[in-house]
Amino acid sequence: MKLMIVGGGEAQLNAIRRARSLGFTVIVSDMDPECPGAPEADLFVKASTFSVEETHAAAIKAEVDAILTLGTDQPVLPVAETAAKMGIPTGISVETALGVTNKRIMKPIFKKGGIPTCKFSLISAESKPEDLDNFNYPLVIKPVDSQGQRGVYKVSNWEELKEYLPDVLFWSREDSVLVEEYYQSDEISVSGWSVDGQFYPLIITDRVTVSNGPHIGVCTSQEYPTKYMEDYKNEIIAISEKIVSSFSITNGPLYIQMLIGDEGIKVNEVASRIGGGYEDEFIPAITGVDILNLQFELATMGQVDDSVIKKYQFPSQNFGAVIFMFTKPGVVESNGDMDLIRTIPGVINGKYILKPGRKVGNRENSTARAGYVALISKTKTELEELKKMIYPLLEVKDTNGDNMLCDF
Repeated sequence: MKLMIVGGGEAQLNAIRRARSLGFTVIVSDMDPECPGAPEADLFVKASTFSVEETHAAAIKAEVDAILTLGTDQPVLPVAETAAKMGIPTGISVETALGVTNKRIMKPIFKKGGIPTCKFSLISAESKPEDLDNFNYPLVIKPVDSQGQRGVYKVSNWEELKEYLPDVLFWSREDSVLVEEYYQSDEISVSGWSVDGQFYPLIITDRVTVSNGPHIGVCTSQEYPTKYMEDYKNEIIAISEKIVSSFSITNGPLYIQMLIGDEGIKVNEVASRIGGGYEDEFIPAITGVDILNLQFELATMGQVDDSVIKKYQFPSQNFGAVIFMFTKPGVVESNGDMDLIRTIPGVINGKYILKPGRKVGNRENSTARAGYVALISKTKTELEELKKMIYPLLEVKDTNGDNMLCDF
């Protein structure tokens, strides 16, 4: 069976390798012929993961039997449209895919469905200060159809908004920009699976972020379980179920970002795909539910063996974390010994991403990751001790021999 995986980046590598090990003929599409997934595929085709037309044409030419994506938002729509045009399985409709990939559509669905979210509006390059008279600064501005925190800014006044607006529009294919009132809050991530419209939660994590003003929301780690599990578990699940219903997410994975502050829970955004923070490794280790296999089943058969999901007792009693590494500006000379780190009990997996010779600029979004390490333990104390052991071993050295890694 020919399986097309849309996207050949770090977030798709595990799926590419697993698919080949299962006997699929794997076609990888990406705009970048030098992407990590290109040499791993049976066939690489150059096609924009944002383009319905290019993705569909590549799938037709390769005569694929199945198509999927994971880890990033925007390819979800080209995958859904291509599957619909070719009559091959997919878990969601084109309409649903549009709703979960375009915030211009997503936010009104939140409002209509009674899903709590930050006060929002749409503006353009022609907008005037008075268009936001009923909003309270600071505001967050972001593209309606991008990913990975690209073009996201926190602004304190109209002058700052106008200054950053061109860059926000640069990362968008539309002429409108989403504006939201900034909500002082912690972030959590909800990962789950929908089967025939029924939501099954898998993990809820604290999404630990740092701001590099005016950029915000760069995730440095995912911590399981969330510290809000006891107080908010039922409400988080109820809101997630409402999202599944409002967006008609019939079958497949969900990744939801929520904010928790003085005004309670507000939903930041929703995606109908496996998360891009190595959830395809982390979730199976924490829960025993192999979501990557579920994704293959969905793409090839249009349904999954849901017995493993229904048998899973949420929440898992394990503890875990995914640490994302970022560096200071400089030129990478060498990376540390990840093979050694992977031998440590409790380490699920890890990897350095930046190759020697790579020039690194300022940290602005999640695309600047230098690597990751995923961990699991039986207690919170064990997890913290494991982190203390791991952190001193992480190294990305610059040309002066100094460790470039940021200390968060």
